[in-house]
Amino acid sequence: MEQPVSDTGYQERRRFPPVLLALMAAIVGAFLLVSFASVDQQNAIFYALALIPARFDATSAYHFAAWYDALGPLFGHVFLHAGLLHIGMNMLVLLQVGPWVADRLGPSRFLTLFFLSALGGALAYILINAHSEMPAVGASGAICGVFGAYFLSVRRSWREALADPAVRNAIGTFLFINVFLAGIASATGFLPIAWEAHLGGFVAGGAAYLALGPRVPRGPWG
Repeated sequence: MEQPVSDTGYQERRRFPPVLLALMAAIVGAFLLVSFASVDQQNAIFYALALIPARFDATSAYHFAAWYDALGPLFGHVFLHAGLLHIGMNMLVLLQVGPWVADRLGPSRFLTLFFLSALGGALAYILINAHSEMPAVGASGAICGVFGAYFLSVRRSWREALADPAVRNAIGTFLFINVFLAGIASATGFLPIAWEAHLGGFVAGGAAYLALGPRVPRGPWG
Protein backbone atom coordinates (compact mmCIF):
# COMPACT_ATOMS: atom_id res chain seq x y z
CA MET A 1 0.00 0.00 0.00
CA GLU A 2 1.36 3.40 -0.95
CA GLN A 3 1.71 6.02 1.73
CA PRO A 4 0.54 9.43 0.49
CA VAL A 5 2.30 12.20 2.36
CA SER A 6 1.41 15.86 1.98
CA ASP A 7 2.37 17.07 5.46
CA THR A 8 5.88 18.50 5.07
CA GLY A 9 6.28 18.44 8.83
CA TYR A 10 5.89 14.67 8.71
CA GLN A 11 8.58 14.41 6.05
CA GLU A 12 10.98 16.34 8.26
CA ARG A 13 10.38 14.19 11.34
CA ARG A 14 12.63 11.31 12.34
CA ARG A 15 11.89 8.58 9.82
CA PHE A 16 12.46 5.56 12.05
CA PRO A 17 11.64 6.19 15.74
CA PRO A 18 13.86 4.12 18.09
CA VAL A 19 10.84 2.38 19.63
CA LEU A 20 9.88 1.01 16.23
CA LEU A 21 13.41 -0.16 15.48
CA ALA A 22 13.65 -1.78 18.92
CA LEU A 23 10.35 -3.61 18.40
CA MET A 24 11.39 -4.86 14.99
CA ALA A 25 14.78 -5.93 16.34
CA ALA A 26 13.06 -7.92 19.10
CA ILE A 27 10.79 -9.67 16.60
CA VAL A 28 13.63 -10.46 14.19
CA GLY A 29 15.89 -11.50 17.07
CA ALA A 30 13.27 -13.91 18.40
CA PHE A 31 12.86 -15.37 14.91
CA LEU A 32 16.61 -15.97 14.63
CA LEU A 33 16.83 -17.53 18.09
CA VAL A 34 14.02 -19.95 17.31
CA SER A 35 15.51 -20.73 13.89
CA PHE A 36 18.79 -21.84 15.44
CA ALA A 37 17.13 -23.91 18.16
CA SER A 38 16.86 -27.68 17.87
CA VAL A 39 13.74 -29.22 16.36
CA ASP A 40 12.51 -30.34 19.78
CA GLN A 41 13.07 -26.86 21.20
CA GLN A 42 11.26 -25.26 18.27
CA ASN A 43 8.29 -27.58 18.74
CA ALA A 44 8.17 -26.75 22.45
CA ILE A 45 8.34 -23.00 21.78
CA PHE A 46 5.62 -23.09 19.15
CA TYR A 47 3.37 -25.20 21.38
CA ALA A 48 3.85 -22.74 24.23
CA LEU A 49 3.49 -19.49 22.26
CA ALA A 50 1.49 -20.18 19.08
CA LEU A 51 -2.23 -19.43 19.04
CA ILE A 52 -3.97 -22.81 19.24
CA PRO A 53 -7.72 -22.28 19.88
CA ALA A 54 -8.15 -25.76 21.37
CA ARG A 55 -5.81 -24.82 24.20
CA PHE A 56 -8.32 -22.15 25.27
CA ASP A 57 -11.12 -24.74 25.37
CA ALA A 58 -11.70 -25.99 28.92
CA THR A 59 -12.96 -29.32 27.57
CA SER A 60 -9.91 -29.96 25.41
CA ALA A 61 -7.10 -32.30 26.37
CA TYR A 62 -4.72 -29.54 25.28
CA HIS A 63 -6.16 -26.99 27.71
CA PHE A 64 -3.67 -24.86 29.67
CA ALA A 65 -2.65 -26.23 33.05
CA ALA A 66 -3.02 -22.75 34.59
CA TRP A 67 -4.87 -19.63 33.42
CA TYR A 68 -1.70 -17.54 33.29
CA ASP A 69 -0.17 -19.95 30.77
CA ALA A 70 -2.61 -18.48 28.25
CA LEU A 71 -0.86 -15.12 28.42
CA GLY A 72 2.11 -16.54 26.53
CA PRO A 73 0.26 -17.26 23.26
CA LEU A 74 -1.94 -14.13 23.49
CA PHE A 75 1.15 -11.95 23.12
CA GLY A 76 4.01 -14.33 22.31
CA HIS A 77 2.62 -15.31 18.89
CA VAL A 78 3.87 -11.92 17.66
CA PHE A 79 7.47 -13.13 17.99
CA LEU A 80 6.99 -16.37 16.05
CA HIS A 81 7.01 -16.60 12.26
CA ALA A 82 6.75 -19.44 9.79
CA GLY A 83 9.79 -18.51 7.70
CA LEU A 84 11.87 -15.77 6.13
CA LEU A 85 9.15 -14.73 3.68
CA HIS A 86 6.60 -14.48 6.49
CA ILE A 87 8.71 -12.28 8.76
CA GLY A 88 10.16 -10.31 5.85
CA MET A 89 6.73 -9.34 4.54
CA ASN A 90 5.51 -8.41 8.02
CA MET A 91 8.51 -6.17 8.73
CA LEU A 92 8.28 -4.44 5.36
CA VAL A 93 4.58 -3.72 5.87
CA LEU A 94 5.22 -2.43 9.40
CA LEU A 95 7.74 0.03 7.96
CA GLN A 96 5.04 1.58 5.77
CA VAL A 97 3.03 3.22 8.53
CA GLY A 98 4.81 2.27 11.75
CA PRO A 99 7.07 5.36 11.73
CA TRP A 100 4.15 7.77 11.51
CA VAL A 101 2.07 6.05 14.21
CA ALA A 102 5.06 5.61 16.53
CA ASP A 103 6.01 9.25 16.12
CA ARG A 104 2.41 10.35 16.64
CA LEU A 105 1.86 8.34 19.83
CA GLY A 106 5.29 8.22 21.43
CA PRO A 107 7.11 5.08 22.62
CA SER A 108 4.91 3.84 25.47
CA ARG A 109 1.58 4.48 23.78
CA PHE A 110 2.79 2.99 20.52
CA LEU A 111 3.85 -0.24 22.23
CA THR A 112 0.56 -0.31 24.14
CA LEU A 113 -1.39 0.03 20.90
CA PHE A 114 0.74 -2.61 19.18
CA PHE A 115 0.20 -5.24 21.85
CA LEU A 116 -3.49 -4.39 22.33
CA SER A 117 -3.83 -4.98 18.59
CA ALA A 118 -2.01 -8.29 19.00
CA LEU A 119 -4.45 -9.22 21.75
CA GLY A 120 -7.45 -8.23 19.64
CA GLY A 121 -6.20 -10.30 16.73
CA ALA A 122 -5.52 -13.28 18.98
CA LEU A 123 -8.98 -13.19 20.55
CA ALA A 124 -10.67 -12.91 17.15
CA TYR A 125 -8.74 -15.90 15.83
CA ILE A 126 -9.52 -17.97 18.92
CA LEU A 127 -13.24 -17.10 19.00
CA ILE A 128 -13.85 -17.63 15.28
CA ASN A 129 -11.91 -20.91 15.29
CA ALA A 130 -13.12 -22.27 18.60
CA HIS A 131 -11.94 -25.85 19.31
CA SER A 132 -9.55 -25.81 16.34
CA GLU A 133 -6.05 -27.27 16.71
CA MET A 134 -4.68 -25.17 13.84
CA PRO A 135 -1.93 -22.87 15.19
CA ALA A 136 -1.43 -19.27 14.12
CA VAL A 137 1.77 -17.24 14.49
CA GLY A 138 3.11 -13.89 13.36
CA ALA A 139 2.82 -10.17 13.95
CA SER A 140 0.36 -9.45 11.15
CA GLY A 141 -2.64 -8.99 13.47
CA ALA A 142 -0.74 -6.42 15.52
CA ILE A 143 0.50 -4.72 12.35
CA CYS A 144 -3.07 -4.49 11.05
CA GLY A 145 -3.84 -2.65 14.29
CA VAL A 146 -1.11 -0.13 13.45
CA PHE A 147 -2.82 0.40 10.09
CA GLY A 148 -6.14 0.89 11.87
CA ALA A 149 -4.52 3.62 13.95
CA TYR A 150 -2.88 5.14 10.88
CA PHE A 151 -6.13 5.54 8.97
CA LEU A 152 -7.71 7.35 11.93
CA SER A 153 -4.73 9.69 12.26
CA VAL A 154 -4.50 11.04 8.71
CA ARG A 155 -6.87 13.93 9.38
CA ARG A 156 -7.22 16.41 12.23
CA SER A 157 -9.58 14.04 14.03
CA TRP A 158 -10.81 10.48 13.60
CA ARG A 159 -14.26 11.85 12.73
CA GLU A 160 -12.80 13.84 9.84
CA ALA A 161 -10.84 10.78 8.76
CA LEU A 162 -13.92 8.57 8.59
CA ALA A 163 -15.89 11.32 6.86
CA ASP A 164 -13.30 11.56 4.08
CA PRO A 165 -14.09 9.32 1.07
CA ALA A 166 -10.36 8.90 0.33
CA VAL A 167 -9.75 7.50 3.80
CA ARG A 168 -12.82 5.27 3.68
CA ASN A 169 -11.72 3.92 0.29
CA ALA A 170 -8.25 3.19 1.66
CA ILE A 171 -9.78 1.36 4.63
CA GLY A 172 -12.04 -0.63 2.31
CA THR A 173 -9.14 -1.61 0.08
CA PHE A 174 -7.03 -2.63 3.06
CA LEU A 175 -9.79 -4.83 4.51
CA PHE A 176 -10.63 -6.30 1.10
CA ILE A 177 -7.04 -7.45 0.64
CA ASN A 178 -6.16 -8.43 4.20
CA VAL A 179 -9.47 -9.92 5.30
CA PHE A 180 -11.60 -10.90 2.30
CA LEU A 181 -8.89 -12.07 -0.10
CA ALA A 182 -6.85 -13.51 2.78
CA GLY A 183 -9.95 -15.43 3.88
CA ILE A 184 -10.41 -16.86 0.41
CA ALA A 185 -6.74 -17.85 0.23
CA SER A 186 -7.06 -19.62 3.57
CA ALA A 187 -10.37 -21.33 2.79
CA THR A 188 -9.11 -22.68 -0.53
CA GLY A 189 -5.84 -23.88 0.97
CA PHE A 190 -3.78 -21.55 -1.22
CA LEU A 191 -2.12 -19.87 1.76
CA PRO A 192 -2.73 -20.43 5.49
CA ILE A 193 -3.48 -16.79 6.37
CA ALA A 194 -5.15 -15.93 9.68
CA TRP A 195 -7.59 -13.35 8.30
CA GLU A 196 -9.43 -13.43 11.63
CA ALA A 197 -6.37 -12.00 13.36
CA HIS A 198 -6.09 -9.32 10.67
CA LEU A 199 -9.66 -8.22 11.30
CA GLY A 200 -9.45 -8.39 15.08
CA GLY A 201 -6.14 -6.56 15.14
CA PHE A 202 -7.39 -3.82 12.82
CA VAL A 203 -10.47 -3.16 14.96
CA ALA A 204 -8.47 -3.29 18.21
CA GLY A 205 -5.83 -0.92 16.83
CA GLY A 206 -8.44 1.58 15.74
CA ALA A 207 -10.16 1.42 19.12
CA ALA A 208 -6.83 1.78 20.93
CA TYR A 209 -5.98 4.86 18.88
CA LEU A 210 -9.24 6.50 19.95
CA ALA A 211 -8.13 6.11 23.55
CA LEU A 212 -4.41 6.78 23.13
CA GLY A 213 -4.17 9.20 20.23
CA PRO A 214 -3.47 12.93 20.56
CA ARG A 215 -6.51 15.15 20.91
CA VAL A 216 -5.73 17.45 17.95
CA PRO A 217 -3.60 15.47 15.51
CA ARG A 218 -2.38 16.54 12.08
CA GLY A 219 -2.47 13.82 9.51
CA PRO A 220 0.05 13.07 6.74
CA TRP A 221 -2.75 13.41 4.17
CA GLY A 222 -3.22 17.10 4.95
